[in-house]
Amino acid sequence: MALPKCEQCLQPSGLDQLTPPREIQRLQSHVRDLEQQLQRQDLSANSTATYLATPPASFAASPASPATRLDPLKEHGSPKKYWEGIYTSTAQSHHTQYYGPASSFYFIGRMSSYLAMALQQPHSDHHMQPNSASRSFATPTSPKRGPPDEMGVSTDGPTAADTLTGTQEDYFLGLFWQSYHCVLQIIDEIEFKEHYKSLWVAPGKSRKPSALVDIVLALCMQYGVAFVPRSDATQQTQADVGSNDATIAGRWLYRRSQTLLSAELESPSLMTLQCHILAVYYLCNASFQNMAHSTLAVAVRTAQILGLHLEPPESMPRKSKELRRRLWWTLFTVESKTCMKLGRPWSAQISEASCSLPADDHELALLSGSSFVTFGDNVTWHSYSLQNIKLILAARAVYVSFHDKCAEVLAAKDGMTLYSDPHALEACAQFLSAGMKCLQSWRNDVPDGLKAKRKASGESLSTDRSLLDLELYAPMWLHRQQLLLELLYHNLAMNLYRPFIAFTSPSSSNLQPACDHATACVNHAMSITYIMHQILMETDMLRGWHEAFQWQWNATLSLIGYVLAYPLTPSTASARQAIDRAIEVFETFGRNFAIAASAANVTRDLTAKADLLIHHFSGNGMITPATPSSNDFGPLQTHNGPSDIGDEVNDANAPFALDVEPSAMYQNTMSEMDLAFTVDSFNSFEPTLSGSSNMFNMWNFSHD
Repeated sequence: MALPKCEQCLQPSGLDQLTPPREIQRLQSHVRDLEQQLQRQDLSANSTATYLATPPASFAASPASPATRLDPLKEHGSPKKYWEGIYTSTAQSHHTQYYGPASSFYFIGRMSSYLAMALQQPHSDHHMQPNSASRSFATPTSPKRGPPDEMGVSTDGPTAADTLTGTQEDYFLGLFWQSYHCVLQIIDEIEFKEHYKSLWVAPGKSRKPSALVDIVLALCMQYGVAFVPRSDATQQTQADVGSNDATIAGRWLYRRSQTLLSAELESPSLMTLQCHILAVYYLCNASFQNMAHSTLAVAVRTAQILGLHLEPPESMPRKSKELRRRLWWTLFTVESKTCMKLGRPWSAQISEASCSLPADDHELALLSGSSFVTFGDNVTWHSYSLQNIKLILAARAVYVSFHDKCAEVLAAKDGMTLYSDPHALEACAQFLSAGMKCLQSWRNDVPDGLKAKRKASGESLSTDRSLLDLELYAPMWLHRQQLLLELLYHNLAMNLYRPFIAFTSPSSSNLQPACDHATACVNHAMSITYIMHQILMETDMLRGWHEAFQWQWNATLSLIGYVLAYPLTPSTASARQAIDRAIEVFETFGRNFAIAASAANVTRDLTAKADLLIHHFSGNGMITPATPSSNDFGPLQTHNGPSDIGDEVNDANAPFALDVEPSAMYQNTMSEMDLAFTVDSFNSFEPTLSGSSNMFNMWNFSHD
């Protein structure tokens, strides 16, 4: 559309006569530009519909395929076909939640399905989970047991019996500096004590509320009460979780802390973030894993609001900068551990963080104001935080790359699990073999001062199961750091290897890496069990440490799973003996909190079933846990391959090893048991056992 031009407009005017020719040319050029702009707008308006219907050339489909619209998901990275997880109810409610294939709940599901098949009777998942507070109460603050829609959340204040005196608070705060503070280094001891002192405004009066003090006290009550034997528990009730259970001790303090935090959502501070991180620990200890995971999401957003994911400003004092770094990386490691444990996506992305790792030098240790300073030439009390962060980063890198590889293999095979295709399983096993070198590098770089010493010629951070040599004059905080670092290492490695404990018999000419990984998994599980057993029998260092109990439960699942899947291998006898040690660990913990006593009962029940299967298979020296089908694997060969990163299997001469040819050991199809489906083909469960059509209703596996 051109600008209208009448004859009068084209005639020279007085203004034209007074305007220099150069200026007239400039104005005419501007008019032409305006005309062209209007023309472009007309063209754009006429072609809008066509443009929306037809993608630009850069997004156009190839001539061989039909035209497609812009796919926003594809532009941000093609959707991957990840290994499907499981939907199951693990809490007090009947509602189901999702857990990924790396989670212990997924492994429980596989074991439960195998037992239902092998024993020809329904086997509920609830019989394989210990009784916990989350299965008895809707929340840690529920007034009594029952469904959440009936019980609700308590709105009453603390009773006189719940309120702590100043002397009692001093006692529990003292426990914090001796326990959590040495491994959860996110609070400045001097600043906290000054803050706590300021809350006591008048003699004889109770202190003012503080979200940080309340959650620290709640965590320490949870820890401290676990030292007290349960005198009222009988043989019948010791596995029942009541309102006085140690795992939910201090719950009214947790509730008040959360109430106070609700006023800080719009203007959070470092103290707000400290409260969120400590609340995650409290909830995990109390077995409320999903609440802890949700709290972590809030904590990550709070940290980002505070800018902790970025490098601290240069104008800050060094002490403040290092505290911010420790806060961010502690949160990152806790979130990474939780997501790997539950098999769920991350909230904190490392690609969006520029904050450098915290330091651990002697100067910084002196600035911290803590009584924990140095030990040796290259270890301070901050060295644990740095090595813990590096360990989690290494494990997360292996975890991410391994599951990406699994997604790639599953997409190529158009499958939902690795167990239906031996070649897919072996490809992932070979990939993991290379990836685990990342953990080996971390292990080699750990300072000697942070390695728990071994007796005789035993090696630290290995699976040789040698006895610990506890240095007599080393400080308690150092012993605790050494133990927790090694237990965490074994737990992470065990979880990475555990997918290769297969309840089917793969048919492949070479399944050596997959078999090696299954053996490595059980070796790490045995290492956790023997360390826990020795420490609990000889010291009090891990009494009341709820995460240590959870590691033992996780290891026990791996031990039982291995014995069920491989009842006649050279490592089976050692694994079976370790299960007995695990029961003793649970019994020791069970004197103080109910979930451990329940775990002992569950373990005894599962072990009895495993012994029954071992007895059956050892009678004819044959085993294959599935009937032949198109997806069945063939003979599973035994071997003496590596069991750990750089370690060799040390069970080759175990007394329980049967004198049976490996090739014959796995050829029986269990025809005597009349089984009719493959255990690990979760994408197509079709049980044909008479009267057991509903045996898997409790476990709803995700599918297309």
